[in-house]
Amino acid sequence: MIKRMLSLICVVLVVTGCAGRSEPLPPALPDEAVAQLPQRWWEDFEDDALDRLVSLALADNLDLAAATERIRELRANRRQASSQLMPSVAISGSHENGRSASDGHDEDYFYGLDLAWELDLFGRLRALSRAAEAEGQAAVADYRALRVSLIADVAGAYLDYRLAQREERIARRSADSQAETARITRIRFEQGTASGFDVERFTAQVDITRAAIPVARERAANARYTLAYLLNREQTEIDAILAGPVVTSDLPGDERLLALLDLPAASLRSRPDVRAAEWRMLLADEELNAARALRFPQLTLGGLVGFEQGTSPAAWSLTGQILQPLVDFGQIRATIEASDARQRQAMLAYQSSLIGALRETRSAIASYAQGLERQRLLGRAVSASMNATELARRQYDSGTVSLIEVLDAERTLFDAQLSEVQASTDVMLRWVQIYRTLGLAPTPGHL
Repeated sequence: MIKRMLSLICVVLVVTGCAGRSEPLPPALPDEAVAQLPQRWWEDFEDDALDRLVSLALADNLDLAAATERIRELRANRRQASSQLMPSVAISGSHENGRSASDGHDEDYFYGLDLAWELDLFGRLRALSRAAEAEGQAAVADYRALRVSLIADVAGAYLDYRLAQREERIARRSADSQAETARITRIRFEQGTASGFDVERFTAQVDITRAAIPVARERAANARYTLAYLLNREQTEIDAILAGPVVTSDLPGDERLLALLDLPAASLRSRPDVRAAEWRMLLADEELNAARALRFPQLTLGGLVGFEQGTSPAAWSLTGQILQPLVDFGQIRATIEASDARQRQAMLAYQSSLIGALRETRSAIASYAQGLERQRLLGRAVSASMNATELARRQYDSGTVSLIEVLDAERTLFDAQLSEVQASTDVMLRWVQIYRTLGLAPTPGHL
């Protein structure tokens, strides 16, 4: 009888194991135009400091570490959910020692194996196992999305720091040039060839220009502190990395990126956050299947085999229990309805994430193209302003223009130079934003 029971258990194990297998979501392949773009896109800056910062951030960022632990937790939950499909076997034993009126001493003992197994006839446990798998895969997609955002945040903070440095240099150069003009004006005032009004106007303009220096320093400090937080490193280590050479080369227009404006929405299915929404939609589907299975009976097998006092052959027992809900006052129906609502929410969230990804990508690419045009025009404006300032100074020396016109030319040049470096950095930031919206980043080997 014991052999028959074990044979029956093996057969049901095989059937249940086969029925419990489910195919995961197929990999979402990116569009051909997206697939041609580099995964390590920040290396196109050819900036050793930026490469170092990104590497340290991917290794030591606290949010990434927490996301890794979340994946570990959910994978353990998945194994736990899958184990419920299998029988549980425990060693059981009992011992009783007492005294009776007839015999005096009374001792009983039993030891053996205790088996309990819920047969998943209607797929409830299999659905919960697949739901746990989907939740774990969604966490992996969240981790990859976090890597994309982290790389973009590091690149953005680094570019902000370099922009602040350039703004400070421009302010210093402009202030020094204006201070020299103010000095000459003061000499002429003392000689009676210039007015006190001119002296005060130029002195005020020098201070206004120099006031941009602490603003740039504040921006640089904020960028430094942001990098220290993102990398989870000491500020001194960050400053040592930032002390490297400054990269001033701008990124050229990329025809491949402009061609991405015609991307269909489905081509962004491989973006990590969209992929996470897709896995959560599958999670909600499986939770709904598990809720619907509650309407059907649950069959549990129990088995006990062992030895007890006074018997030489093994003692055994085999039990079966069927639990069929009859009256629960609508509890199962409410559970199904709630699961169905969550499933619909997950579907809508997936559709929204896909459409939102397309909107963000197209907006980022369009902004990049317009940023290139703005940078080009401001570059021409800076060149013209430099020529105009030089001409104004010469004509002032020859007495053909007034000092106010020189002052206006100096102010225009300073504003144009600031706008040009800001536009240059803005183009780089928009280029970073494109890769953020495309969700491109190298996949770590441990995932």
